[in-house]
Amino acid sequence: MNASSSMSRGISRRQVFQLGGLAVGAIALAGCAPGEQQSGAPLAGGGTPSGQISILDDNTNSVFKDQAIAAFEKKTGIKVVTYQQGNFNDLHDKMATMFAAQDSSFDVVMTWAGWSAEFGQAGWLEELDSSAIPKDLIQPALDAVSWRGKVYGLPKFVSAQTMFWNKDLYGSAGLDPEVGPANWDEFVAAAKALTTGDRYGYACDMGNPAGAYQNFLRMLLLNGGEFYDADYRPTFAGEEGVEALTKLVELLQVHKVMDPSSLQITNASDLADLFARGNTGMVFNWPFQYAVATADGAATAASVGNGLLPGISVRSASIDGSEGFAISKFSKNKEAALAWLQFVTTGDVQTDIVEKEGWFPVSQTVLADPAAREALPILSTYEESTDYVTKRYGTPWSNELDQALSVQLINAMNGKTSPKEALASAQKTAEDLVKKYLK
Repeated sequence: MNASSSMSRGISRRQVFQLGGLAVGAIALAGCAPGEQQSGAPLAGGGTPSGQISILDDNTNSVFKDQAIAAFEKKTGIKVVTYQQGNFNDLHDKMATMFAAQDSSFDVVMTWAGWSAEFGQAGWLEELDSSAIPKDLIQPALDAVSWRGKVYGLPKFVSAQTMFWNKDLYGSAGLDPEVGPANWDEFVAAAKALTTGDRYGYACDMGNPAGAYQNFLRMLLLNGGEFYDADYRPTFAGEEGVEALTKLVELLQVHKVMDPSSLQITNASDLADLFARGNTGMVFNWPFQYAVATADGAATAASVGNGLLPGISVRSASIDGSEGFAISKFSKNKEAALAWLQFVTTGDVQTDIVEKEGWFPVSQTVLADPAAREALPILSTYEESTDYVTKRYGTPWSNELDQALSVQLINAMNGKTSPKEALASAQKTAEDLVKKYLK
């Protein structure tokens, strides 16, 4: 399959809003009305920047700390005086507080489409001119740093979820270890066959608001549903959503194939480690799962299957988890910060992202490189997945909605309320948030 044509088919199905994030409470938009943008022309770059920068990142990548920073300093002469990593779940409020105080401690911050939408709309991220954007970037990567036609950063990797299964457990359960389930009924049947004693056929990560949202959204898309319509009217409480949440609840309460710890697992890294220990049949996870599961010492090192997510009413669908870097509006050295953003997208760095961390590249050239396919075989599944819907629906209110929606989702998972009631309540909250933030 040709990478470029495959990507184009997938891109055409995307809407301009993807991924999630929102400042909680008044502090997040302190003194800045929804939609207000600070004045100033987009940053174009050019010339030979110098000086020093500080970077605030999540703990997703080790490539930057281990080698990319040194290579960047050598190439540009720009000094990275601080590179601070934090847990993704903690960064949102830290950044919101920093921006509200117009704190210039960090020139560069990690972002994803939800935070790009939220902090970009608030006027806290530097908008980039088209001349500052490398021409080799694939559109799903730019989705992570864009909101309503404006680009607020550059991507550091592309991500979409696919399915992973333990081939050894498949074989011992009488399943074909080389073939994953093609639809939801086959998936449930496989999960039942894999569940024995203290072993579960399936596990997920619903232990925090973002995780709960992502797991529901994935089910909604697999059932052919939409979270919003073209005018941002929430639609997730319709028939497709209720059926999707019902089937998710059934995995835990009826079929009893979902590891109960799924409701406490707070991030994809812990889910990846759980699967790599070799006692879980199947997971839906980000691409780095392959690197974790095939690492030296992993119980699954020689027994990882990978394929499309099995659909309910459609063949497949997925959620997007791409990330990037953005420049703080309050940075004192924006040209040097832009140089870092551009450096991260270059071939050498992106090749390391693929080969050493197992993420998908932001560069068309690296994506099409046979060496990348050899280093990360699941790139072929990613290309196949671009024939199907991949979304995350990032908006300036997503973080606040995640908080409210997750409460309802966990109540439904625990049998405290019905899926229909849970989603109806959450959709009313979503409707109020849209009115509040989209004016």
